[in-house]
Amino acid sequence: MRLPHMSLMRRWTKERRLFCSISGEQMSARELTPEMKLQMEEKWHRKLGDNRFNPSNTENPKRYVLAMFPYPSGNLHMGHVRVYTISDAMARFYRLNGANVLHPMGWDAFGLPAENAAIQRGIPADQWTHRNIAEMRKQLEMLSFSFDWDREFATCDPEYYRWTQQLFLMLFKDGLAYQREALVNWDPVDQTVLADEQVDDNGCSWRSGAKVEKKVLRQWFIKTTKFAKPLLDGLSDPTLEDWRDIIKLQRHWIGECEGYAFELPLVGDSKTHVSVWTREPVDLNNALFVAINPSNLLNSGKRTECALEISVQNPFTGGTLPVVVTENVPFPEGCDSYLAVDNDENRSIAERVGLSKTQLNEGHKNVTSGDDILQQAVAHQLGGHPVSSKLRDWLISRQRFWGTPIPIIHCPSCGPIPVPEESLPVKLPTESVGVPLAQNSDWLKATCPSCQRVDCRRESDTMDTFVDSSWYFLRFIDPRKCDAMFDRSLAHRLMPVDLYVGGKEHAVLHLYYARFVAHYLHSKGLLPSPEPFKRLLVQGMVMGRSYRVASSGKYIPAAEVEILDEKNNKAIERATGEPITMLWEKMSKSKLNGVDPLEVLREHGCDTLRLILLADVAPTSHRNWSEATFPGILNWQKRIWMTMHDFRELRSKIDPNNPAPSPANREEFTTQEQKLWDARNYFTAGATFNYRHSHQLSVGISKMQGLTNAIRRATPDVVAYSRQYELALAAQIIMLAPMAPHFAAELWGQLLAIPNRIDRTERKDSWIRWDGGVFDQRWPEIDDEFPLDLTFKINGAEYCILKIPAKRFNHLTHQESLDLALREEVIVKLIGKRPLRTSDFTMYPSCEAILNVELDRAVSDENEPESGKVKKEKKEKKVKKKKSLQVVYVS
Repeated sequence: MRLPHMSLMRRWTKERRLFCSISGEQMSARELTPEMKLQMEEKWHRKLGDNRFNPSNTENPKRYVLAMFPYPSGNLHMGHVRVYTISDAMARFYRLNGANVLHPMGWDAFGLPAENAAIQRGIPADQWTHRNIAEMRKQLEMLSFSFDWDREFATCDPEYYRWTQQLFLMLFKDGLAYQREALVNWDPVDQTVLADEQVDDNGCSWRSGAKVEKKVLRQWFIKTTKFAKPLLDGLSDPTLEDWRDIIKLQRHWIGECEGYAFELPLVGDSKTHVSVWTREPVDLNNALFVAINPSNLLNSGKRTECALEISVQNPFTGGTLPVVVTENVPFPEGCDSYLAVDNDENRSIAERVGLSKTQLNEGHKNVTSGDDILQQAVAHQLGGHPVSSKLRDWLISRQRFWGTPIPIIHCPSCGPIPVPEESLPVKLPTESVGVPLAQNSDWLKATCPSCQRVDCRRESDTMDTFVDSSWYFLRFIDPRKCDAMFDRSLAHRLMPVDLYVGGKEHAVLHLYYARFVAHYLHSKGLLPSPEPFKRLLVQGMVMGRSYRVASSGKYIPAAEVEILDEKNNKAIERATGEPITMLWEKMSKSKLNGVDPLEVLREHGCDTLRLILLADVAPTSHRNWSEATFPGILNWQKRIWMTMHDFRELRSKIDPNNPAPSPANREEFTTQEQKLWDARNYFTAGATFNYRHSHQLSVGISKMQGLTNAIRRATPDVVAYSRQYELALAAQIIMLAPMAPHFAAELWGQLLAIPNRIDRTERKDSWIRWDGGVFDQRWPEIDDEFPLDLTFKINGAEYCILKIPAKRFNHLTHQESLDLALREEVIVKLIGKRPLRTSDFTMYPSCEAILNVELDRAVSDENEPESGKVKKEKKEKKVKKKKSLQVVYVS
């Protein structure tokens, strides 16, 4: 069977080998061609440095950079390439800054797509999955992502899911994994349960498109609600960076934890519980009954308003509470049950359904304080944890084959018994094709680990794939460890993840479940902090131009479209002349707007593809894929290449035995050197800020392009004799290296070979390692005397910039910055007589700093209407204030 892209890959590889036969003379040409780019990528592909994290290195700072691992479909798409280009650029940047970087890669390999594909093809799911993994790994390696491949794993490997099962057993032992009957979403096509969020607004399955049915099944849940309040409070953790609107999404999902949920057991059936939620635990003292919505599972007869012949225990009073079916109570948001306290409205309902006073008064035997109720509930695992009314426990049961088996044995005598840890993993029967576990009689047979009965049955449900991905970032710490989920000491060094890169589609569920697991493991002392991810970089989607026939909505390929007016989105179908609607939409096969990364790779090369994806828009924004944006990057690469060519040509013409008179003392030469010094420091500070602090990599490219322009303005005598020219060019190449590693490696190799170099290794003030490659370098340094900006703000508006030499700037404290600002006459005049309330200080070393002071409103403003003042501030804040921005140089 031919796998996706196989023929293209073979053709691409063959053509690449042909390109690599290009001579060194052609490589030294002034015009950069696609063939030359492919040649240099082949040359440097295996020579870009060691990407492995060194556990024994405790001297260098650690950086854990992680991109969300992919599902192995077999085909890389542009979304994959973008997310891994971003994480790779950051990982390489941190290495150049001296960090010991962990940048791993693995595969989220379980799930329905692989199972369905295997069934359709009549092959085992693990065989299909591992073929796809091999294919996708080849494609990732073509793009030279600096992953630590020694740490690679797939969640479908028994060596991995053995520890997913261990995690389940830990939760089960702590009372956080349990089984109960539930009304679930059933996909009749895929024959499995779906979570609520996997059902679209039309009530259809997110994957199969089938109309979802409701079905009662006994399911496994994880009690995530126990950690609802810590998970909500954790969103205010000051160590979280760049979470922005993700915090809002998480808060909305969790809800305000303004009440408590309790599990009240049915009288005569301690295994069945009724969940009730209340803001005040003391309400359990004076409850009359428990009301349930007619849709509740306990209402088997589907009656509308009546008293059922069942009741629930009230463990906190020693009494019982009747169960009433009704719609006439204020159910809390998301609840189908209601704790009816003693009031006129609820007594009226009780009277209508025929409850006697004796039945209603059974709940008043003891009176317990709210705190005691909560303590008893927690102690007896009956709830009592703060939670919102709408948050539900995590339903993890899936009725499909290709997933982590739940390690439980059902014994007729003992009930559900955990599989002993020494018997893990409970392996999938990988030789079968499409046979559900519930139908695999040989696999289901088991002996009870407790009473040794032989007629027991394994749990046939598998776990939701979100369980596999809820802890994978911990396994990367030491994926070969055989006696524990992860190395605890290494986890305390490496966690939390410093930078987590991924799509916004995982901003709620995956992050919520991963945060839950981290909070749980932290509560057991296994992790140093409860939050698993320090900083998020949520990248936007890559959008493709799609074309739809206006009358029918049918998608058609671009080749069948004639564009009449690009700016006004006017186009027609070539064959019929019908109007076409042009849209930017997420790339997909169904929309016929996908772009194959391998085709772009074949035409333009790896580095160009990476630069195109990083340029123009911020990583967090959607990227409209259009060839109209290519020339900016292509021309920039050509300009850098020509710069190196011209530099080599001019330096090669210098005869060291008969040198021409040095221009170093000429005024114009000195002026240009000063400009190069200034440009190198200015653009380095800017690019560093965009890499390290803002992650606006597209702006970082703009800064580097600015440095290129400054370098190219140098006259021939400066190119030939200036040390500042060498330093500027070196800084340019090093800063480019994280984004375009092969191109930078080739440029650096040529720089090392340049004759008559002025900057030498023996110079004490040289920050360049002339005996090493580009990835042996350190990130360019800002010279001590270069002035960096301390921006002074009043009530958030910029008024003045203090220029402070870098040597002094990098040691500024909050108080020193305030003292420095208040000594400047310009700032004193700006403040006037208004008293200073507070100030805050933000420092970005070697880049910039911001000092903001909060002042009382000026006396002259007091009579101005508030609405007019607000309008004026909105209108003039960015324009008028910036026009009056003053610059002060501080020695």
